[in-house]
Parts: sequence; C-alpha cells; structure tokens
Amino acid sequence: MQYKSIFAVSTIHSFLWELIKNYQLDIKEWIRAEIMSDIADLEDKQSRGRASAAQIERAERIEKNKARLAKLNTIKRFSYNPNGENFGHDSLNHAEVIKMGSNFIAKNETMQKILVSKYPILLIDESQDTKKELIDALLTLHENDKSSFIIGMFGDTMQKIYMDGKDNLAVCIPDNWVKPTKVMNHRSATRIVDVANSIRKTIDGQRQRPRSDAERGTVRLFIVDSSANKPSIEHTVAKIMADETGDSEWLKSSECKSLILEHHMAATRLGFFNLYSPLNEIKSFDNALRDGTLPELSFLANTIRPLIKAHHDNQDFEISKILRQSSPLLDKRAFAVKNEKQSELIVTAEKAVNTLFSLWNKNKVPSCIDILQSVYKSGLFKLTDRMEETLVNPTKESSDEKISALRNALAAPFTQLELYDDYVSRNTQFATHQGIKGLEFPRVVVIIDDAESRGFLFSYEKLFGASPKTDTDLRNEREGKDTSIARTTRLFYVACTRAQKSLAVIAYTRDQNTVKETAMSNGWFMENEIRPL
Repeated sequence: MQYKSIFAVSTIHSFLWELIKNYQLDIKEWIRAEIMSDIADLEDKQSRGRASAAQIERAERIEKNKARLAKLNTIKRFSYNPNGENFGHDSLNHAEVIKMGSNFIAKNETMQKILVSKYPILLIDESQDTKKELIDALLTLHENDKSSFIIGMFGDTMQKIYMDGKDNLAVCIPDNWVKPTKVMNHRSATRIVDVANSIRKTIDGQRQRPRSDAERGTVRLFIVDSSANKPSIEHTVAKIMADETGDSEWLKSSECKSLILEHHMAATRLGFFNLYSPLNEIKSFDNALRDGTLPELSFLANTIRPLIKAHHDNQDFEISKILRQSSPLLDKRAFAVKNEKQSELIVTAEKAVNTLFSLWNKNKVPSCIDILQSVYKSGLFKLTDRMEETLVNPTKESSDEKISALRNALAAPFTQLELYDDYVSRNTQFATHQGIKGLEFPRVVVIIDDAESRGFLFSYEKLFGASPKTDTDLRNEREGKDTSIARTTRLFYVACTRAQKSLAVIAYTRDQNTVKETAMSNGWFMENEIRPL
C-alpha cells in the first residue's frame, strides 16, 4: 500500500497528544485538578481506614501527589512520549493523555472545532478495545455535528479483550449507521472455522464460513494435569501434531506459534525470568516492559547487543559505525576541526570499548549491571540519570521501588537480555493471546493455564467448567455486565482463530474429566480430537 499524504495514520495516544500538546495552560490546570481530586479522595479513605499496608501505600501516594503539585508551577512545558516510558516531573503518562484528551474533546468547544476541521473523517481500528472515554466523546461529537464529522469504526466485538474498552459497543452504535459484517473467513481451514463458530455461539451467534477451496485442517485438544512438566508436554504435543497432520514443520519451533496468557510464562520457558520478574512487579513499567522500550533494557538491546555481536563477528567497521553514531567520546563536533586532541579521543574510545569487550573474555557472560558499570566508568555511552542512580551502590537497598527492581533485574546475565530482546522483537515462538490480534500463523498452539498465569481477569478453568462461578460472576450476569467467563470466551476465540492450517490447544487443569466433558458438550472439539496426556 502506497503512502498518501491526505491520510494521517497514528496510534490513539499519538493522535490525542497531537491534538492537545499546544494547550499547555489547559493541560496544567487539568493536571492540577486531577491531583487535588486524587489527594482529597485518598485523604478521605485514610481518615476512615485502619492501620494496614493499604494505608501506608495511600500515605505514600498522598506525599507523591503533593510533591508533584508543588512542582507544577515550575513546569514550563509538559512532555510526553507515546512510544515509551515517561518519567520526570514534567512528563505525562499514557493514562493521563487518554483521559485528558477525551475530556477536552467532550467538553471543550474549541477542541471539538479543531478536531472536526482537521479530521472530518475519522476511522478507528480495533474500536472494540479503544478507551471507553474516547469512544463516548467521539460518539457525542458525531451526534452534535453529523453533517461535518463522520466516524468509521473497524473491529469485532468478539475480539474485545481489554477491560477499558466500551462494553456493548455494538448496542451503542446508532441504528442509522451502516453495519457491514465479515462473513467469509479467508484465513483458516474448515475445521478451525467450525471451532471458532462453536466458541462464538455463546456470545452473539455470528457465524463465518470458510473459503470453498479451504483445506479441512486439524484441531486437537490436549488435556493435562496442572502439575505436569510443561516444557516436556509441549514438546510431546509438537511431535503428536507432526504425526497426526503429516506436517514435519511442527517439529521446528520457528515454524509454530505458541500463545501464552502472560509474558512471564514466556520468560520462564525462554529463560529470561530473572531479568523480567522484578520489573514485572512495577506497574508503571508495564507498557515499556512489554514492548521493549524501557530505557535501561532498550539501551542494552539496541546499542550494546549489536556492538558485542560486531565484536564477536570481527566486524571492525560495524564497531566503528556504532561508536561514531552513539558514543560521546567520538562526538562529531570534536572532529569538526582537525587538532591534536582527535587522536587522543580515538585512543580513549578504543580503550573504553576494549574494556567493555574484555567482560566476555574466556567465554565469560557478564551481568547487565557489569556492562552498565563499564560504560558508566569509561563514558563510552551517555546513560540516563536513572541508569546512573541504579549503578550507585547497587548492593544498597533503595527506597525507590523502580531503582530496586532495576538493580535486581540487571543482576541477570546479559544472555537473558538477549533472550528478552528476541521475545519482544517477535523473533521467538511465543506470544500472548492478547498480543496477536490480526496476525495469522500456519501452526498454532494455544496454552491455557490459569495456575501459571496468576491473573484474575480471565479464567479458563471456569470456561471449561473446572471451577465454579463466583458470586461476582453471578451478580454480573444478572446485571448484564461483562464477566470473566465472557472475557475468557472472547480471548479463546481470538487465540484459536489465529491458526491457518492446524491448531493444538493444551489445557493444563486440575479436573481433566470436566474439561473434556465441557469441550464436547459445547461442540468445541469432537471426542476423537481430544487427547488426555
């Protein structure tokens, strides 16, 4: 598809930031009101709460809010990076930009006029998972200005898997909108389309049909006790699928896609758990950790890793190229005028990079923090303030939970960073159920394991009848609200429909018999497709 300048394409976060970024006074006052509201709410809860860990946490949040409020007047301009972590007292976080942008669109007449004049036609992909506040604001804007503002919403309500999307979006769309449906499934084999339809019938009853020239395809459900050796089981499943499909590509991990519920499940299987686990405990790291943009890790992955690879491959030109691009020791300005200091700079840079390379001497594998210490001492590359703080007394306890988490994570060997980088770059067999919407693979393994996922938003044990519904589930059902079973059904649908030719579902469970009975009674799998292991 060719680029056309008439179309502006961006993420929701980038779109909203572009709209609001020049309204700095409005941003400041909105942030001030939000902070004061949050403080008031926390103080009210503190006054009614008892001594507990929650009370201590609230007290810390109150102090952080007050500190931010005190610094607010010193901020001349707010900054925001839609593609990474935002830290610093003048930075806005992702949630603030979404909430603020949606609020401005809903309530600020000037912002509404700017939006309509700049984007008279607005198309939203994955609308079922777009923030509910933004959807509400845009629907209201369209209702008030139908002649000038057109919205197109692309998506499938069956693929709504995030909590912050708008519930019952299909019901909220005005009746006079055109509502085309996709009936033909061009992706999957006939049997996989059948499975998808049988999963979907409990939600909205919509059905798709396969292409007339689609192959039959293969689906299997493997039911396994939760205590089993999971890497061994998953290796066995690959061999069985290869035998029963006659497709030897199942034996190559690079040719199969294994879908897991949580990133830490991939960290365990691929071997970067020590690096990942401490960072996974810090909620503000979530987005950056998942997409590889956490500054400490992205520096190691995008600067140090290529440098070390070039060294091991004896690529001196590539080493020089990386240093010229990134090292302050070889700053272009220092070489703009010829003088005797140039040779000194080259010698200094050469010594610094050789000191770094020596960490790998005699087949040693340095820790990530050893590498950063070497870079910090030599000045080979510029480090962020937080990286430098992490390196100061790395064995000393820090009151900053982010610094403590980073120190624990960066104690892991560099090989774990490489494995993590491969994973977030999608160069491994693993991906999450949530992260592969819109993608397709010839061979798919869907791994369902509530015990290992440690989540609460989804429950495959409930979906397959191995665990009872909770009082909350029953109350939500009565009130017409979303339930964990409905969410899990949609997620199961998304994961299974990624397969083109063959699909293997591995259900780790504490009740194998019930899982089998449920799978058959719901029409998801036939008895000859089910393999207890």
